[in-house]
Amino acid sequence: MNKRLSWFLVLLMVLLQVVSLATAQNDTCIYFFYGQGCQHCAKVAPFIEQLAAQHNELDVHTFEVYGDRENLVLLNEFFESYNIPDQDRGVPVVFIADHYLVGDAPILQNLEGLMAQYEGAPCPLKMEEKASTGETGDKSPTERLGTLSIITVISAALVDSINPCAIAVLLILMSALVAAGDKRRALYAGLAFTLSIYIAYFLFGLGLFSALQISGLSYWFYKAIGFLAIIIGLANIKDYFWYGGGGFVMEIPRAWRPTLKRMLGAVTSPLGAFIMGFAVCLFELPCTGGPYIFILGLLAEKTTMMASIPILLLYNLFFVLPLLVITALIYTGFSSTEKANEWKDKNIRILHLAAGLVMLVLGLLVVLGVV
Repeated sequence: MNKRLSWFLVLLMVLLQVVSLATAQNDTCIYFFYGQGCQHCAKVAPFIEQLAAQHNELDVHTFEVYGDRENLVLLNEFFESYNIPDQDRGVPVVFIADHYLVGDAPILQNLEGLMAQYEGAPCPLKMEEKASTGETGDKSPTERLGTLSIITVISAALVDSINPCAIAVLLILMSALVAAGDKRRALYAGLAFTLSIYIAYFLFGLGLFSALQISGLSYWFYKAIGFLAIIIGLANIKDYFWYGGGGFVMEIPRAWRPTLKRMLGAVTSPLGAFIMGFAVCLFELPCTGGPYIFILGLLAEKTTMMASIPILLLYNLFFVLPLLVITALIYTGFSSTEKANEWKDKNIRILHLAAGLVMLVLGLLVVLGVV
């Protein structure tokens, strides 16, 4: 009797496993990617919820991509896997079996029919060169850089650009070349130096961005940059009221300046100015790196590498803009290195105050969760 009971229990367990597998096979799995605040996604989300409520066999996996970088990376991997052209990519998007629907209208019009066509389909897989089909319609970009974010980037870049460090370094370089009596060579040297600074800072930004994401520290770095910005802001505001107080200023350390001046004074050609720009970055980073690191912390947590590149290009354009203006003014004769130096020395406290207030505001916005 016990033997029969044991065999009965074994058969019952096997039967339950078969039923469970059969039930699981009947589930139709779809992946739904959307962005919080995306108007096209807002049309689709209630429809997806309604389908899930009406069809118990529908297994819906949702991924928000505007606030979650990992979901955004996953979506881009699916775009590549399904061979979806760049111009057709966006949110909302649904993946079901080997089919995709991008945009509100294709999802609303076709998803229910595809559920019947792909009944029991397992969850989509990321496979290289997938033979896929799909429809596209009105959609929103997968990457979103809002107005506040653009203002944040430009504001930090302008704070960086008016820092006395970068301006002082350029004026030292051009003073030596103008004194030699060759304004054209001074122009080319100023442009070469500015281009070098632009390239060096851009490469530094890409390197730090990659390091933060690869190391997995971007989240914690993002949490810290708000407080870092506040500290930098307060230090600059201190320089307005007590310039040099506390034994330091938010500029190139005074002990480094004689060495830097000798290096710049030795430059006699545009090529030398270009090479010197890379070396100067090592001197400038302690006093100009704060706003840049602030932006890199934001980008590393909120965007992908491809999305960050145009933002970094924009940032560095604004960073070197005053250097280009000063170079043009000196070459055209509207100003001179002496006048530019006088203006810098006269307004150095105001420059620190402006930089400090902007960094303080940006830091508070991050700490409060606004950006």
